[in-house]
Amino acid sequence: MQKLLILLAASGALMAQADDLDKVKEKGEVIIGVRDSSPPFGFFDKAKGTVSGYDIDFANYVARKMGVKPVFKTVDPADRIKALKEGRVQLIIASLAKSAEREKEVEFSVGYYVSTQKLVAKKGMFKGLLQLNQMTVCAPAGTTNARYLKDLSPTIKLVEPADYAESFAALRDGKCDGVSGPEATLLGNLAKMQNKEAYEVPDIPIASEALGVGIRKGEKRLQQAVNDALVDAENTGEAAKIYDRWFGTGAAVQLPRSFKISR
Repeated sequence: MQKLLILLAASGALMAQADDLDKVKEKGEVIIGVRDSSPPFGFFDKAKGTVSGYDIDFANYVARKMGVKPVFKTVDPADRIKALKEGRVQLIIASLAKSAEREKEVEFSVGYYVSTQKLVAKKGMFKGLLQLNQMTVCAPAGTTNARYLKDLSPTIKLVEPADYAESFAALRDGKCDGVSGPEATLLGNLAKMQNKEAYEVPDIPIASEALGVGIRKGEKRLQQAVNDALVDAENTGEAAKIYDRWFGTGAAVQLPRSFKISR
């Protein structure tokens, strides 16, 4: 009988153990992994002295709807899932593309952006996917771009720098023929190059994917809270306002919005 009571007590303790949403609510803050070199999604804004971008606006909105303070930690592409699994962050809102492989490791929110993967190269150089067989292309380590490129071309030469800033530096220095990534990210980085007129992003899709918020595996209540916030942003019109801020008229990168956030 005594052993049974001990077992029941232990079971009750495990059931009562706080999950990530409880911890967030109790502390009054949520630690969010973000990017600081992937404009317009996430970049360091010198004028504000902090990170800004499309991802950051959604991170702030999600935290506000949960009634907590956002605390941002910058993460490299290759470190995003690792940081989440190790508990260094509680959410990843850092241009994290949803994929079947990644869904084995983390939970994803509903998609809050639909991205077309393309390639930036010198004007007139890239005219078709078959050219990838003879090209050296930069794709940041830890992104999905390398896998897409390998699927398209068995002989492509890949260079995998730490982030897009290093990838565009390699492109500028002639260490690669092009940089692969989401169209918006490519255009955002291209806009910052001194000799941007020499480059272009041809309308040649490489892949299409949805970006989602990354959440630790099994944290269903936190996933639900994030989904509620994202759907609320769509229903209230805030999602469209955030999109227009970063991709609408007057923005450095202008792209039409072709999706809505839904469950």
